[in-house]
Amino acid sequence: MKLREIIVMASISVVFGVLYLVWIFFGQFIEGLFGPIVSGLIRGMWVMAPIVCAYIIRKPGAAFISELIAAGSEVLFGSVSAGTVMLLGFTQGIGVELAFAVTRYRSYRLPVLMLAGMLGMAGNFLPLYYITGYGEMSASILLYMFGTMLISGAVMAGWGSKAIADALNRTGVLHNFAISKEQHGKDAVRHG
Repeated sequence: MKLREIIVMASISVVFGVLYLVWIFFGQFIEGLFGPIVSGLIRGMWVMAPIVCAYIIRKPGAAFISELIAAGSEVLFGSVSAGTVMLLGFTQGIGVELAFAVTRYRSYRLPVLMLAGMLGMAGNFLPLYYITGYGEMSASILLYMFGTMLISGAVMAGWGSKAIADALNRTGVLHNFAISKEQHGKDAVRHG
């Protein structure tokens, strides 16, 4: 990766790391009010950093590294459970990265971004199953919760990350990145 890509990836990941800390309280509020099934619908937030960064940079490892940076930022800025946060960053990052690896890092279209969000949520669910006592819940609640997490991964993380990165790209700040080069190529084909 080039230095500018590393700087942008780190900056985006740190911002998301801080947002993740705020989202913890919102998630706890929603779960306390509505339960774990409904709270699954907002969990996609925790895998947005790697999808935004991978969509912008489009290189192997961008998703995984950015999620580790976001998790590290979350720990640095106040998370009390550093081990859990870093484990989740690791498993979520692997899940997201896997979606891009499956396409050999050649496709960053919306369906792949949505798959990345879903696999990131699977990477979130598996360790939490053992760490937080999800195993004590009934199979039906677990199934519905996992389903809402997959929906959140697809919509909030996949589609939402694309919307954020596309909005950043429209400002012109990403004109030297793969996301912008692809868009300029599409514009040239349309106007050519």
